[in-house]
Amino acid sequence: MSEPAAEPARRIRLDFRRHDQLDCADKPIRSDLSTVAAAGRCLWTANDELATVECLVLQEDGSYGDHQPVQLAELFDLPEGADGEMDIEGLDVADGHLWVVGSHSLTREKPKPGEHDAAEALARLTEIEHHPNRHFLGRVPLVETGPGLFELRRRAEGADGEPRTCACLKMTGKGNRLDRGLKKDVHIARFLDVPAKENGFDIEGIAVRGARILLGLRGPVLRGWAMLIELEVEQRRPGRLKLKKIGPNGEPYIKHFLDLQGLGIRELTTDGDALLILAGPTMDLDGPIALYRWPGAFETRRQAVVTRDRLEMVLRLPFGRGADHPEGICWLPDGGMARELLVVYDSPADHRLHKHTAIEADVFRLGDKAAKSPRPRSRR
Repeated sequence: MSEPAAEPARRIRLDFRRHDQLDCADKPIRSDLSTVAAAGRCLWTANDELATVECLVLQEDGSYGDHQPVQLAELFDLPEGADGEMDIEGLDVADGHLWVVGSHSLTREKPKPGEHDAAEALARLTEIEHHPNRHFLGRVPLVETGPGLFELRRRAEGADGEPRTCACLKMTGKGNRLDRGLKKDVHIARFLDVPAKENGFDIEGIAVRGARILLGLRGPVLRGWAMLIELEVEQRRPGRLKLKKIGPNGEPYIKHFLDLQGLGIRELTTDGDALLILAGPTMDLDGPIALYRWPGAFETRRQAVVTRDRLEMVLRLPFGRGADHPEGICWLPDGGMARELLVVYDSPADHRLHKHTAIEADVFRLGDKAAKSPRPRSRR
């Protein structure tokens, strides 16, 4: 990983409403952006400490504004309600829905800045918390309200005339069906009780193509190998998604292992038949951030072990010291012949901040549309 970090082609301003105007936020939304997705003129992102999705709309000057938060507790029955953080770490737009996934992770308290009492600091480090809202995987119908404009609705009519409704995996105070399935997994089970950012189980990224759902794991990373979990779901009744048994032994998931040179997965997005993977440290530290491409990812039908020679290093991304951590990526639509990838940052550096509400995101150009992978073939 000796290649220099790429320079963005340009920057885009994202302008949010003041947090003191919102019922759900006690600090600026822009401070902890964890993921991003786009469709038409709309951009959706999330702050990982809230239970909301933030919608922004493209403005005439090229920025995104008209911020509208969407309370997911008004669409779903969340175990902790609107006040419990969901740690939303993945968004994707597919087949007329916005897909949302929480980290499914545990948290550990950490000493407060300037805390000098060793006993209090050690006591804080022993506290591990479970947040039921984090165990969320679901989708919300998108309804077009104007040219390139969309709203999230509880219910909508599909192109085939069939109703589309909000739906998610059943959640309890202990987790969901995916958690229960993973408790018996030979590679993952022992990491379910380890907090995030300590190589514990931590979902960061979702990519959806047809019936297939890929979830990227920041952790665990096993001897340098990162993991993807693949799911398929069906909706048998309004509001509820059910996992299909797709694993080799009837498990409700398939695992894929990727050699990302010791890094974990921080975000995913589709690229034709390929998958773009934002990779970074699994631990809570500054470190290399790289963008990989897995060609033919959506042509793979079985569990895969993807060696380094089957992955393309697209570029290295800049990162700061204690700040400016790339966390979310998505393709920008309507970029002419350019293929433009938007990157949003957690813990943004001061140079990204404007006024009290706006933040700058980076745009990287990755070739032109003529060089893009062919359209995906239907599953056989």
